[in-house]
Amino acid sequence: MIGTVAVAIMAKAPRPGEVKTRLCPPLLPADAAVLYRCFLLDKIAAVGALANAQPTLAYTPADARAEFAALAPGFALVPQQGPDLGARLHATLEALLAAGHAGAVAVDSDTPTLPRDFLQQAVDSLAGPGPDVVLGPTEDGGYYLIGVRAAHRELFDGVPWSTPQVLEVTLRRAARAGLRVERLPVWFDVDTPDDLERLRAALPADGVAGAAPETTRLLESWRRPRQSDTPWRTISSRPVYANKWIAVREDFVALPDGRTTIYGVVSCGQCVGLLPFLDPDTVLLVRQYRYVAGRATWEMPTGGVHAGETLEAAAQRELAEESGYRAGRLVRVSTYHTSKSVVDETAHLFLAEDLTRAETAPDETEFIDVRPFPFDTVLRMVLDGEIVDGMTVIAVLLAARRRDGRCG
Repeated sequence: MIGTVAVAIMAKAPRPGEVKTRLCPPLLPADAAVLYRCFLLDKIAAVGALANAQPTLAYTPADARAEFAALAPGFALVPQQGPDLGARLHATLEALLAAGHAGAVAVDSDTPTLPRDFLQQAVDSLAGPGPDVVLGPTEDGGYYLIGVRAAHRELFDGVPWSTPQVLEVTLRRAARAGLRVERLPVWFDVDTPDDLERLRAALPADGVAGAAPETTRLLESWRRPRQSDTPWRTISSRPVYANKWIAVREDFVALPDGRTTIYGVVSCGQCVGLLPFLDPDTVLLVRQYRYVAGRATWEMPTGGVHAGETLEAAAQRELAEESGYRAGRLVRVSTYHTSKSVVDETAHLFLAEDLTRAETAPDETEFIDVRPFPFDTVLRMVLDGEIVDGMTVIAVLLAARRRDGRCG
């Protein structure tokens, strides 16, 4: 479409942790990525509906081409190039103009409610005689759009990007170069939690919801209570079985949609597990026959928390009973539910360090062998499936991360 105006959306691949990071918190990275994808889809729809324009996506990273081809069928795809935003804008506009377009526009992907009329005005202004530069200002001092007839490098090099001075600096440089500038109406972009709250309030209230249908639907779905978050209500409960270690009950419960069902629950209370380090590179494991599994397994010391016992006291007791040691230092690394379905049990995992011998009688129901292992061997045993105890697997993997310096 030589002679038309190319309109390029400056887009990032909507991947968690790489887009809309200033919205986290309150959003989780995955939610921020979903929101940004909706921003993109709304902007793609707006640009795709423009008259006398070549819709284009200027994308990053380079390996995301197929992803964007699926998001924007029929759009020209141009990889972003350059070390910063200014270089990427200049390279994109220069490439589009070199392809023979009468003008080139770069528009952001952070203004999902931007009226399409503003975009069409920029295209119309560059399609015939008129300004050299078109700018769409944002309320925070930047711009949501820049359109040019020639790629003026001075408009992009050394601009203090992501500051309130962007628009002012650009206008000043355009004036020095003798360029005629047309300013579009001011609009707001969505970068911060306050911007997101403004967007939430604006979509249903001011009639612009039709301008951003994907974003509107997503935010509306977030407003509605999710059935997945609605607690199930216990109507009645009856005990089925109990011994000194477990209790089984059957509950009659109401589901979020009003239906009822029965639910069996096995209650075990709390348990602890410790990965004991004899030295920074050596851990103790215990081997015992597990009746339910029908096999002997290598694992770390684990056991239940007695009534009135603190977690740390329970951990020290289990360590002494199963390994014959006491820890000078306990480092808690995880608390989690051992089963999310029918077992009511919470596990607390520790690393045990600075070990000293302890004189404690073993549990009379346990028949245990104790052996030191190099930590790297234990990690290999976990990765190869030789160690199958869930508490031990989690503790070893978390310990490996700590040793790699990635957490803790």
